[in-house]
Amino acid sequence: MRVHLIEKISLWQLFILIYVFELGSAIVIGLGNEAKQDAWLAVFLSTLIGILITFFYWYLLTRKPGKNLFEIIEFCLGKLFSKVIIMGYIFYFFYIASRVLRDFGELIVSSIFVLTPTEIISLTMILVIAYIVYLGLEVLSRTSEIFLPYLVVFILLVGIFILFSGEMQFANFRPVLAEGFSPIIDAMFPTLLTFPFGEMIVFTLIIPYVTRFEYAGKVSMIAVFLSGLFLMYASMVEIATLGAEMKGRSNFPLLSAAREISLLDFIERVDLVIVFVVMFGIIVKVSVFFFGGLKGLELVFNRPYRLFILPMSTIIGLISITVSDNFAEHIEEGLVLVPYLFHIPFQFVIPAVILVILLFKNRKVQKRRKNDVQFKNTI
Repeated sequence: MRVHLIEKISLWQLFILIYVFELGSAIVIGLGNEAKQDAWLAVFLSTLIGILITFFYWYLLTRKPGKNLFEIIEFCLGKLFSKVIIMGYIFYFFYIASRVLRDFGELIVSSIFVLTPTEIISLTMILVIAYIVYLGLEVLSRTSEIFLPYLVVFILLVGIFILFSGEMQFANFRPVLAEGFSPIIDAMFPTLLTFPFGEMIVFTLIIPYVTRFEYAGKVSMIAVFLSGLFLMYASMVEIATLGAEMKGRSNFPLLSAAREISLLDFIERVDLVIVFVVMFGIIVKVSVFFFGGLKGLELVFNRPYRLFILPMSTIIGLISITVSDNFAEHIEEGLVLVPYLFHIPFQFVIPAVILVILLFKNRKVQKRRKNDVQFKNTI
C-alpha cells in the first residue's frame, strides 16, 4: 500500500514557489559571466529556453495525470529497476540542496558573521528548513506568500538606490555583442540552462498536488518567465555598477553592487537587505529540493516522508560543510563538474528517455483498448 501526500496547494502558491525557487541563490551569484557585458542577454535568452524546458516537464506529467515523476518512472521501468533511478534522483536532490545551503553559508560568513564558522550557519539553517518541511508543503507555500513582496521590493529598490547614488555607468553595456553570439552560447550551455531553469525538474514532484492541475503548466511557465526577467534585471544592475570584469571576479556581485549605495548620507550599507533576500530564497530552494528527495524515499521505502526528515537534514547539513574545502573550489565544482555529472543526466537525459517509454506504453494501451472495443462490437 502506497503512502501519499494528501495536502494541496493553489495555483498562486505554485507560482510563488517557482518564482522564489528560480531566484534562490541565483539572484546574488553572478550569472552568465562568460558573456561579460552581454550577460543580461544570455540570461534573457536562457529564460526563453527555460520556458520550453518547463513545458517539457509539464508535458511529461500530462501523459500520466495525477502521477509525479517518481511514480511515472516506476510505471515505465517497473518496481525493481525504477528504484535505482529514483535513488539517483534522491541523491541528486539532496546533493543540490547541500550545495545551495553552502552558498548561503559562504555569503553570511563573508559579509556579516565573519568570525562565525560556516558549520554553525549551515546547521542552524537546515534545522529551520527541516521544521518547515515537516509542517508540509502548504506551510512552505503560505510562508512564501508572506515574504515575496519584500523580496521583489528590496531588489527593485537596490537598483533604484544605486542609480540615484550615481554609481551606474551605462557605458559598461557597450559594446553589445562585441564577440558575436559565441560568448553568450558559452554562458547558456550548459550553465544557465541547468542553473536555475533545468532545476525545475524537482517541481515534477509538486505540480501534481496543485488544486487545478490543468492550469499548472501555464502558471509554471509564466513564473519562470517573470523570474527570468528579474534575474536579467539583477544582472543589468551588476554590470552597470561594477562592470563586466569586476562582476566576473566578485563572488556575490549583487552584494558588491549594493555596497556602492550612498544616498543622502543616510541610506548606506544595505548588505542586510541582500542577505535577507538570499536567506528567503535559500530557505525555499533547499526546502523544495529536500521535499523532492523525501518524496523519493517515501516511494522507495513506502513510509511517510516525515520519518526521514531528521536523519536526512543532518546528512544535508554535513554534506554542505564537507562538499568542498573552500568557496573557490565550491564554485569551480558548480561550474565544471555538477552540470555534466548531475544536471544534464537528471534534468534532460533521463526525463527524455522516460517520456519516450511513456508515450510508447500509452500508445500500446490505447491500441489495445481500441482492439477490445472493435472486438466487442463484432460480437
